[in-house]
Amino acid sequence: MADYDFSSLNSSDLEEMVCDLINAQEKFKNTGIKLRTFKDGKDKGIDLLFASSSNPYEIVGQVKHYYKSSIEELLRNLKKDEVLKAINLKPGMYIFAPSLDLSAQSADELVKVFYPFLSKYRFFYSAFL
Repeated sequence: MADYDFSSLNSSDLEEMVCDLINAQEKFKNTGIKLRTFKDGKDKGIDLLFASSSNPYEIVGQVKHYYKSSIEELLRNLKKDEVLKAINLKPGMYIFAPSLDLSAQSADELVKVFYPFLSKYRFFYSAFL
């Protein structure tokens, strides 16, 4: 398999790519779910969103472009800023997509940080980045 490197993507491009991948998967599964992205800027912790009639934050996705950064740096940022945003939104489903190469242990740490919003089944691991 080819070894692709998406390090040249900016944060917006990464969000669009992750959104496109998830939407392609949902279309294949015929769920009727279509996530959308937003322009750059303050985002209340929402990079990807699917709203339903019963929940304006049915599915919330957060994409973090931490290519070549440490897991400690990512965890520090998440604990400082992103967890509180997730708590305030009360999403039905939370998707987290980092552009950081993760071990099984660091993936488990991310799940713990976002508990109960993130589980191993709601974790979009973008290992290809």
